[in-house]
Amino acid sequence: MTTALGIIKSAMRKAGVLTKNETPDADEASDGLEMLNDLLASLSNDSLVVYARAVEGFTLSSGTASYTIGSGATFNTTRPIKIISAYVRSGGIDYKVRTVSDELYASIMLKSTQGSYPEVLNYTNSYPNGTINLYPAPAAADTLYIVSEKEISSFTLNETVNLPPGWKRMLIYNLAVELTPEYGQQISQEVFEIAKQSKAEIRAAVMAAKKMDWDSGLGMDENINSGWNN
Repeated sequence: MTTALGIIKSAMRKAGVLTKNETPDADEASDGLEMLNDLLASLSNDSLVVYARAVEGFTLSSGTASYTIGSGATFNTTRPIKIISAYVRSGGIDYKVRTVSDELYASIMLKSTQGSYPEVLNYTNSYPNGTINLYPAPAAADTLYIVSEKEISSFTLNETVNLPPGWKRMLIYNLAVELTPEYGQQISQEVFEIAKQSKAEIRAAVMAAKKMDWDSGLGMDENINSGWNN
């Protein structure tokens, strides 16, 4: 797991901008984040889509069973592709919430039932925002924590993400290459070659994954990931 700030610090060290014990100041971190997000956008244009796992917490509303999730939604965050697992924190205790398929959720007869805390979560991956359905509806404003897979279009500075194998290395070295002219540095041939090699390896892995089929009928507890596993 890593953060954008961690990637930026490592890239600045590879670029010769920082020494081992130095950290970027606020302006440097902001500039580095902008360049990292530009790099991600460029990779998307190259058909290299970054997937990552994120752990996030959202406050529930008493008696409310359904919540939209996505940019500007009730749960305002990047829309998940898949929710891996979930739990509710109530009174300092964490209670597991089981993820279920659309079919299993549809079989619940009275979905508006209210309980102490949700025991079941169903996720509808619609666009532009997804929908999280909970059963039973929460009785209090507890916190729902979800572990989800997302397509990354941009980072926030301190968001914790779990990148697919090889992506962290590729982002660090390729960001280092882009940072050097900004700071008047000369990139080393070793860093340049690793940047090229790591991107080529990711491209090969993505192309191999695209040959695999995604069965959209699988339940939420099953593995629908077609490119990488943790």
